[in-house]
Amino acid sequence: MKAILFSILLIFLVNVETFAQNCNCAEEFQYVKDKIEKNYAGFRDKVNPKTSAAYQKYSAQVLERSKNITSAPYCVNLINEWIGFFKDGHIEVGRNRLSKEKYDADQERLFASVEKQVVDEQVLSNLKKPVGIEGIYWDKDSVYKVAVIKSENGFRDYAGVILESKIKAWKPGFVMLELKEQKNILKGIAYDKYCTPESVSLKISQNAIGDWQREGTSRVKAEKVSLDDISSKLLSAQTFYIRIGTFNQRNAKGIDSLMLFNKEILEKTPNLILDLRNNGGGADFSYRALIPYLYTNPIQTIGPDILSSDDNIAGWAGLLKLNDMPEDQKVFIREKMAAMESHKNEFIDLGADKDLVLDSINLFPKKIVILINKGCGSTTEQFLLAAKQSKKVIIMGENSAGVLDYANVRDISFSCMPYALHYATSRSRRVDKGQGIDNIGIKPDRILTTAQNWITEAQRYLEKK
Repeated sequence: MKAILFSILLIFLVNVETFAQNCNCAEEFQYVKDKIEKNYAGFRDKVNPKTSAAYQKYSAQVLERSKNITSAPYCVNLINEWIGFFKDGHIEVGRNRLSKEKYDADQERLFASVEKQVVDEQVLSNLKKPVGIEGIYWDKDSVYKVAVIKSENGFRDYAGVILESKIKAWKPGFVMLELKEQKNILKGIAYDKYCTPESVSLKISQNAIGDWQREGTSRVKAEKVSLDDISSKLLSAQTFYIRIGTFNQRNAKGIDSLMLFNKEILEKTPNLILDLRNNGGGADFSYRALIPYLYTNPIQTIGPDILSSDDNIAGWAGLLKLNDMPEDQKVFIREKMAAMESHKNEFIDLGADKDLVLDSINLFPKKIVILINKGCGSTTEQFLLAAKQSKKVIIMGENSAGVLDYANVRDISFSCMPYALHYATSRSRRVDKGQGIDNIGIKPDRILTTAQNWITEAQRYLEKK
């Protein structure tokens, strides 16, 4: 065991040394802070005369703390803590999504630097006896199996070491969790499938830590939400079901094709269930094919303004390189970029307040249930604001994420570490009208609980006489 612990310590020290030679956390924090202050569309709202002193004081404290950090993930954890000041789900640290070359290089660096630990057979045997936090756990989707073991290094008390993984990049022995025990919770880092450190707070219960369930114990039974990007099914002669897992631009053609393929069914089936659970958003044009089926009257839309900084212009220019971006959207982007160039560091109109008026109203479907949960955000919430205006629609589930007031997220690479800063470049004029939804979400018309089967409940509601 001593030899194993020595190896762990050696690996940790090597990672620290490598980070120290290449990157400086204080410099990285200053870089991110500068980018947010110049480019984030919500900065002027969030840092105002009432909050400016608190912001400056907190930022100075974070800067001092950053000077003692010599690990890239721990640096990101601190930056995530600072980002929390803005209370905006559209600011986060993630991967570079606009440059494949940069993305590939970042992924290679990240996985090469993952901490590795050996968990021997004796330790595994002991972990099968559930005592305290240590043990063997599965994530909620049964993708990862980890051994949670005592592994203190100042930042953490426990490490979660991969035993089995359905994601090839995450190999046995890789450390996926780094957690410190506090009162009834474990706080720290959970690395996602791209090896980006996410700051987490996991509730400790008898057989689970957060969504991680101890092996050999049962979870509270709940309906399993489909992971399909798009699918459909005729549930009965009265009800058709469509699942859309993302409005990402790569899924736009698939949505268009599905609606066209099922046109005959949609035009004669009385009821439609549109399942949007865990649809985190994407691009507004992706849901255009859905609008005619829910339309009953003019749909009012309040437009956004975009902050025309140099970085934001560059971020929007990156969209023109995407192969799945429709040409009409590229024309729109070029026009807005030209306007941004003429009005540097100002807010310019990204979309006018308008009423969408269609020529006709489809007879079918007559009633539509849209299923939503806290995983629905951004573009999906924009769609929901439109859908709520329809006389056909009832929304069921739980409050959406509440991340729409500041949107049109773009990426900036970190100055040194292999991550990207994601942040909002636009601001909805709903904020000025007191109609913001950030940190609140869109409330469903009918609330559903995890103990219910949401599709069954929706079908029962639609088919009741």
